Amino acid sequence: MTAHSLVACRRSVALITQEYRTNRAQFPRAELTRYEGSWVAFSADGCRIVASGDTVERLENQIAAAGQDPQQLVLEWIAGPEEDGLLSGGELL
Repeated sequence: MTAHSLVACRRSVALITQEYRTNRAQFPRAELTRYEGSWVAFSADGCRIVASGDTVERLENQIAAAGQDPQQLVLEWIAGPEEDGLLSGGELL
């Protein structure tokens, strides 16, 4: 399973801390399988997923519906088992 962090968003830039990197590396793979083929928004500390969507737009809508500050989240694509994990520019817009 390959995952890509989207640090630069359309509206802001998320600060990825060492705490985030440590916690994200320890995030249970079994839990990530639920999100394969989707975008997720991790909490700033990397301990939990606060929203998900199959497109960035849907993810942003879920973030707003949850009342979360998008500047405090890290967006990441969770590749599915059939994907190579590489994204082109179109997926990021």
